[in-house]
Amino acid sequence: MAGDDTTGSAQAADAAQRAAFLEQMRQVPGAVAVISAATGEEAGGLVATAWSSLCADPPMLLACVNRTTSAHDLILRAGAFGLSLLSADDQHVVGHFSGKNALTGKDRFVEALWSAGPEGQPLLDSATVSFECTIETTHSHGTHTILIGRVGEMRRKAGASALLYLDGKYAMAGPV
Repeated sequence: MAGDDTTGSAQAADAAQRAAFLEQMRQVPGAVAVISAATGEEAGGLVATAWSSLCADPPMLLACVNRTTSAHDLILRAGAFGLSLLSADDQHVVGHFSGKNALTGKDRFVEALWSAGPEGQPLLDSATVSFECTIETTHSHGTHTILIGRVGEMRRKAGASALLYLDGKYAMAGPV
C-alpha cells in the first residue's frame, strides 16, 4: 500500500520501548563490578552491573558482556575472568574501565593494586569481594554474550561498602 509506513511506525515504537526500558532500569540499583581478563601479555576489562550469582552448588556466576566492548574477545580467549565488586572507595577505577579516560588494555590497571588469582585473572585488591571464574559456557543473546563462570578463587575485604549505580549516580550500600 503506497504511503504505508508501518516499518517507520514499528521502529518508532521500538525506540520508545527501548527508551522507556532504559529509564525504568535506571531505578534499579546495580552493584558496580569490573570484569577483567588476562592471557599472555594481554589484559583488559570493563565496568558492569549486569552480573549475578547463578547457583551455589557448584558456585557459579553469570556476567553479561556487550560484544562490542574491547574486552569481550579477550575474555573468551582467556577462558576465564575476574569479577571484582568495587567498594565505595574504588569509584576512581570506573573511569579506567568505562572508556571515559581513553585508557585501553593493560593501561587500565595502572592506578590501582591488582593481583592475579590462581588462573591468572586480575582481581582488584581493594574490592569488596572478588571472584575468579573459569568459563563453563556462553550464550549469545541480543547485543551481549552471557558468560557462565564456575567460581574458583574468592576474596573479601572486611568492612568495605559496595559501590552501587542508581539513576545515573554512584551510591553506597549500607545497612538500613
